[in-house]
Amino acid sequence: MITAIPRPQLGDKMFRNTLIGLREEAMVICITSHKTGVSWTAVLMTKNGVEFIGSDNEHRGQFDWAPVSWEYDEGRHSWVVPEENQAVSEAKRVDEKIWDIPEPLPGEKYMSWRSRVFREVPGLKKEAKATDLLSTAWKNETAQPVSAK
Repeated sequence: MITAIPRPQLGDKMFRNTLIGLREEAMVICITSHKTGVSWTAVLMTKNGVEFIGSDNEHRGQFDWAPVSWEYDEGRHSWVVPEENQAVSEAKRVDEKIWDIPEPLPGEKYMSWRSRVFREVPGLKKEAKATDLLSTAWKNETAQPVSAK
């Protein structure tokens, strides 16, 4: 979970959601680093004036300032960095492969249908559960896509 935003650069865009459901954007116009080098303070120029953010402030809520590329995840009640969100969605995509297995032809035997499926869907050969998927599809005798979960 993200509790603080990383140090922005001059000209970076930030945004926050307002209490009435609007989106307010701002631009970083000044950054001051403290003696420790870890802490910083930044000034944001908004349409209505200036706002201040810093490394010592927590930025968890959906009404706090965040970089424009971040998204608020209602399930986690925190901000999600795009790379993190993309990694999660790719992991889900890998887990939920859907194969479009062709329907058996009339009078076709299982082994000849199986070899035809592997020719027409070559990526299925790399699937660990390919034989189980094909067995299930053969027993169901449907041309519907089969999920590999």
